[in-house]
Amino acid sequence: MKTTSTKKRKNVSMNREERIKEGTKIWASFYRENLHRFADDFLDGINLFTFQKMWLYYLNKSLTSCFICSRGLSKSYTLAVFMCLKCILYPGTKVVISCETKETSKRIISEKIQGELMAKSSNLRREIKECKVGINESHVIFKNGSKITSINASNNTRGMRATMLIVDEYIQIKGGYDTITKILQPFLNVQRQPRFLTTGKYGKEFIEENQEIYLSSAGYTNTWYYDLYEEVVSNMLEGKEAFACNLPYTLANHHGLLSDARVKKIREDKNMTDMAFETEYNAQFWSINDKAFFMPNDILSNRNIVKPWYPPTEVQYLEEKDKRNKSWSLPRDTNEELRVLSCDIATSSSSSTVYNDASIYTFIKANPKGEKYISEVLYSESLEGWKIEEQVLRIKRLWYDGDVDYIVLDVRNAGIAILDLLANYTYDEQRDIKYPPFKSMNNKEHADRCSYREAKEIVYSIVGTEQLNSEIAFTFKSSLENHTTQFLINEIEAEDYLVEHKNFNLQPNERKVELMLPYLQTTLMQNEILELEADTSGKYLKLREKSSMRKDRYSSVSYGIYFIKQREQKLKKKTKKKFFSAW
Repeated sequence: MKTTSTKKRKNVSMNREERIKEGTKIWASFYRENLHRFADDFLDGINLFTFQKMWLYYLNKSLTSCFICSRGLSKSYTLAVFMCLKCILYPGTKVVISCETKETSKRIISEKIQGELMAKSSNLRREIKECKVGINESHVIFKNGSKITSINASNNTRGMRATMLIVDEYIQIKGGYDTITKILQPFLNVQRQPRFLTTGKYGKEFIEENQEIYLSSAGYTNTWYYDLYEEVVSNMLEGKEAFACNLPYTLANHHGLLSDARVKKIREDKNMTDMAFETEYNAQFWSINDKAFFMPNDILSNRNIVKPWYPPTEVQYLEEKDKRNKSWSLPRDTNEELRVLSCDIATSSSSSTVYNDASIYTFIKANPKGEKYISEVLYSESLEGWKIEEQVLRIKRLWYDGDVDYIVLDVRNAGIAILDLLANYTYDEQRDIKYPPFKSMNNKEHADRCSYREAKEIVYSIVGTEQLNSEIAFTFKSSLENHTTQFLINEIEAEDYLVEHKNFNLQPNERKVELMLPYLQTTLMQNEILELEADTSGKYLKLREKSSMRKDRYSSVSYGIYFIKQREQKLKKKTKKKFFSAW
């Protein structure tokens, strides 16, 4: 803890009470203008970096702030310091911190305020009357009447009141700008009421304006959250009481919060695209170029599925194979439910210099709604460098474990070899299961490659042509716009669900990765799809990936959705038949 240098006051009153009042007035005014110095002088046991002190200063000076932050920047920690200091210096302050999920907002109180700040600072502990972290409510109550409350952004929180609204990870808020303007911002329809305002001696000019603070990692341009960021930037440039700032990973790296080795590992990760690094670490919004075929809202508005499907691990299968109700069993919602395993095949692995495609298997569940199917993409996995025989065994395991009805397979290149091996009986030595042969259901030439009459006709062969690829792209685009294709929620929302239903915080790290993987794969799929560029120079639409990018996840999911859309013809025939029967 540092101490601000001082000079002895002149003409000090000999009356002790008057000296205390005068000193309090001077220091309170000074600290309210220089919140970072109050942090240095008051919070014993806590040391802040220069950029954090500047951060505190501008948070304090602005009525509206928007900070776009890199990962690993101690954003939540700095935010916790700011909230506590404001509550101490301004009695009766009501802070509401809102996130998309309850767990995320609660964690700022439980881990940052209670777990770190209160544990280190005895002065802070003396100011706090109660710190409660509960299932339904989490708050910090100060002895001077100030309060910090954590909530999730939902209709259930309407009617709360605050003098300071903080929206953390605001780009994740469901409902977007409507949620912020109709649910969260109305919290601020009250002002702090210091006792001197009740005397009648002071006018409206002494009423303090409330504060709005938005923090997040970066995302895409052409979105509501980028518009909010631009509005704050514009207000700042016009000289209004607003401040916006992008804080990249170099700050964390410079201060030792993020090591050089860690940065190098992040950059070399095969799944870390330029777009992902720019948004998550450089704190820069990613611009979707004019050639983009898919827009961010096409995917973001359809990320609504909470619960994924998890195929069993090898250990899980052996432990539960004799149980009647297995943990990976997925009950069917209707008798007409379709389950599709869509496969885009690759056999070469990537290296530090060569970036090859991976095999992607996508599990989709679809149920009819009128004459359409509503498709839910519940699981996908990525495999690199697997031999053809290994991939065939994996496909049949997923077929068996997921009770899959149809397999959609890209039969170009290595795919035809996969089809030939699927056409044979496959013995699973580890499970002691003999899987049946499969053959093509839509291509006679491919079906004839299978010599078993009893083979299941469940493989839908995809033979890519310019015309078919164009049709698949438009079909997939239409399904996104009509919201008939739904994806898993993002990782931040997922953690809330996993904490509540899977004891996520108590799991070992390896298990945490397994539980989070379907959500992460969905984000990687999203990033790939949004980076595809449309080439309309020829007769048919072509989607091209940028250099060092992939489109195998797009291919896998779009093939599966295309197949499901073909099956809708049968739904329409059934609906028509029912109509004439009733007539």
